[in-house]
Amino acid sequence: MNQQNPAESPRPRPIAEDQALVERVRKGDTLAWRTLYERYSPPVFRFVSALGVPPEEREDAAQDVFVAIYRGLKSFRGEAQLSTWIYRIAARHASHLGRRRRMRSFLSLLPWHEAELEPQPDPAEKASELRLLDQMLAKLSPKKRMVLVLFEIEGLGVNEIASVMGCPPNTVWSRLRHARAELVRAARRIAR
Repeated sequence: MNQQNPAESPRPRPIAEDQALVERVRKGDTLAWRTLYERYSPPVFRFVSALGVPPEEREDAAQDVFVAIYRGLKSFRGEAQLSTWIYRIAARHASHLGRRRRMRSFLSLLPWHEAELEPQPDPAEKASELRLLDQMLAKLSPKKRMVLVLFEIEGLGVNEIASVMGCPPNTVWSRLRHARAELVRAARRIAR
């Protein structure tokens, strides 16, 4: 018979037990905070690892998540399970780290020292590109456009977008997938 090590997989906690722990932390009980940390740090570490946070950043990422948890416990309303709330914070943080990493990577590829030597793009050409993007976005339905803009331009996570739009996360993913596909088709038509 294959038994799991309790340290490998956190057992589901009764909601009342987590709520009592949160209340104790809110009252300044450091032992309660330590209990919460010890209970949720292994799954948070595994979660940020699974979300692609590089090994050299995982420990700092997990610590940053717990700083956010500690700061946010005052406003935790208990509408979701504590574990769900913690995973949302970890997902947002991992997503933020990924965006920062991609931006650093992108910026490292830019030829900063050659920028003065190359001719600057024509402002009229840039304006034309922006108008074209606006036209392509205008062809999307309002719901698809909103999801695309919130995700791709504003950098919000799917759960945040779902809260903003009042729909399930799967609906957000579906609208995002369709919006991207429509933009690709529109770009192909323009390129012909």
